Amino acid sequence: MRRINYSPLLILFVLFFSIAVSCTQPVQYVYQEQVTDEYLSGYPIGDAGSYLMEMQQSVKRISNTTYYRTHVFDPEDRVRPQDIQEQQQLEQLTREVIEDRTTSSGSAIVIYNRNNRIGLLTTNHTVTTPDTIYEYADETETFLESVTYKTDQLMFVMGMTALGELELLASDPVADLAVLGTRVYPDELDGSVSDHFPLFPYPLGNADELKPGVFLYVLGYPRGYPMVTSGIVGATEYGRRNTFITDALFNPGISGGAIVAIRGGIPSFEWMGMARSSSATGEWLIVPSEDTPVSHHIRWPYDDQLYLERKNRIDYGITHAISAQQIKEFLETQSSRLSERGYRIRF
Repeated sequence: MRRINYSPLLILFVLFFSIAVSCTQPVQYVYQEQVTDEYLSGYPIGDAGSYLMEMQQSVKRISNTTYYRTHVFDPEDRVRPQDIQEQQQLEQLTREVIEDRTTSSGSAIVIYNRNNRIGLLTTNHTVTTPDTIYEYADETETFLESVTYKTDQLMFVMGMTALGELELLASDPVADLAVLGTRVYPDELDGSVSDHFPLFPYPLGNADELKPGVFLYVLGYPRGYPMVTSGIVGATEYGRRNTFITDALFNPGISGGAIVAIRGGIPSFEWMGMARSSSATGEWLIVPSEDTPVSHHIRWPYDDQLYLERKNRIDYGITHAISAQQIKEFLETQSSRLSERGYRIRF
């Protein structure tokens, strides 16, 4: 076998050439030249991070805690709703009283900031809960097993002690939109009110111009985490007017989050709507009794009563959105009511 000898000079040349080729220049972002007036349907070119960070400052995490009192009745008393119209009747027929509370959270967008008042836009289902819940003892819905009354409700912006309790100013269950308001205590802020609660920095866009494939960013608080995710428009006007669907991931807590698109190129962002809900599939699970002790063993025999429990499994990648047109119509319809409460919101 013939041996090939390489000279030291050749080896040094090859090494020098390899190092020179591997060296790269720092990445330089080049913004897309705005050659079209349409919303981008491809991944945006350029650094969107600073603009998204600015938007995040205007999206807040809100919490809604509702307190309930449940009155449980004896089946033999055959209690009907008309039998408990008076408080005295209710107390006489009650066998047991149960105190409980439910807590949910969502996202909200700052749309008003003036005279130490803050206005937030969110989804109606995030901040409204039923006042009365009837549980019937039979399928005929004649006799009551229990009745539950809402006794109190507290809403606030998470992590903001300088704010008062949130108040529901206006709502529309059909559009699934609501406006919350509260006072700010500037002396308790480290900085100005505008620094902590800046108005959403981009204008409402025109969702009628959205087409399948348009690129979107979604900003909110899924599972309580500040998050920016992305997706594309899947369909418009799906199932109801002034809505669209995107494949951006949805998790509980992102309801009320802002959705933006880019017209032509960065930084021409426009506010296209809000995340509303996700498609979900109902599943029935067999679960043990609530009194079952928790064991550290992975597997152990179980011979107690089994129960059926219904759970909803989110169909990730199917997020329903409320369009900018619906938001604008809602705010215009509620403008008089909001003005009477001291919130003159204009778009």
